[in-house]
Amino acid sequence: MNTYAEIISSQLPALQLLINLGWQYLAPAEALALRGGKVSNVVLTGVLEPWLRANNQISYKGQRHPFSDANIREAIERLVNEPLQSLSITGEHLYELLTLGTSLTQTIDGDRKSYSLHYLDWQHSERNVYHVTEEFEVERQGSHSTRRPDLVLFVNGIPLVVIECKRPDLNLGGDKPVAEAVSQMIRNQNADEIPRLFVYSQIVLALSGNDALYA
Repeated sequence: MNTYAEIISSQLPALQLLINLGWQYLAPAEALALRGGKVSNVVLTGVLEPWLRANNQISYKGQRHPFSDANIREAIERLVNEPLQSLSITGEHLYELLTLGTSLTQTIDGDRKSYSLHYLDWQHSERNVYHVTEEFEVERQGSHSTRRPDLVLFVNGIPLVVIECKRPDLNLGGDKPVAEAVSQMIRNQNADEIPRLFVYSQIVLALSGNDALYA
């Protein structure tokens, strides 16, 4: 009953607002399928791969050429398999990838050069694709148990926003319910929890009724 009340009073209103703003809804099963059916994966590669192909091309002698299949695979590999050293170190490396893109070598007409590929279109935001899902199940580090953040927002399949929602009438002995959402968010970033999700995050939100905190 507590979970149901939380969904009705906090999670669903937030989800509905996001959908109204243009975020495309993915049911949990759809989001799982787009990450290869593995709860250890957090990037929706089923969204990212076709976006990279459609929105990255090589300009060579006045003509446009697609990146090779091998280079598209390499670009995805660099993003999803960055070694998890720590939340801050790995997050910094991935931030550079997201903001600057990556360099890939390709041969065109016998001329081998390096070309830039970008994961996000910072100049034309309308070219990116935006998804939101709920109860996003993620496997904990070194364990088969999972955590399920309430809402996760993806841009081109990359999880950039994580949201925790709490029912506004939650009794915490004086603290506002939003404080519990903050506590849960911090817990989930621990090394033995689901830090892999948070190395991509640019915004985290704690919501409860009319209270909202972000970082």
